[in-house]
Amino acid sequence: MYCPRCGKETEQSGNFCQSCGISFKDLTRRPFTKKRTGTIKTESFSGLSGRFLGGLIDLFFLILFDLMVAAAMGIISWLLSRPDPVSESIRMLYQYYYHQPRTNAAGQVVNAVIPPQILLSALIFLIIVPWIYSAYLESSRNQATLGKMAIRAAVTDLQGNRITFARGSLRFFGKVLSVLTIFIGFIIIAFTAYKQGLHDKIAGTLVFRQ
Repeated sequence: MYCPRCGKETEQSGNFCQSCGISFKDLTRRPFTKKRTGTIKTESFSGLSGRFLGGLIDLFFLILFDLMVAAAMGIISWLLSRPDPVSESIRMLYQYYYHQPRTNAAGQVVNAVIPPQILLSALIFLIIVPWIYSAYLESSRNQATLGKMAIRAAVTDLQGNRITFARGSLRFFGKVLSVLTIFIGFIIIAFTAYKQGLHDKIAGTLVFRQ
């Protein structure tokens, strides 16, 4: 890591900067990659292969978090004596797959092309949970999702500073465009000078190797 006071590289496990001697415990912000893009070598950035591996790890944890949220929603629905939207969505998808009339918990036929229960479940599990997971962790002290922590990478702004939740949110929703471009927005990570994907360019972020 780099000392936020003198900007020189120092041991991450230490409590003091080896160059200027400042105590990291006295700092209000966690010391990290306080470097400018003009002085950082390309090798300091996390490339496509490492970020792909980190993405697979993130996907594993996202599935776990989705299952936890689904279980919590089921418990809350049971306590409130209300139909569980997740179980209703699964039942409707099952009925759709076997070409059966889709019915709600009361047995009434649902004629909507996409029932609201399915839309709600998709919104929660495919957008809200991944958004909070990504934006919160990347703007936290660790500056990385669990997948990025595993590959020892971290997200910063263009000056090497910790990003805000708003910038993390912009980066997450920028990934939608990276997907809509048939994943070209991700592939360009391998060819850009600072290993930035389309979402990184939109949000003004960098991904460093620690």
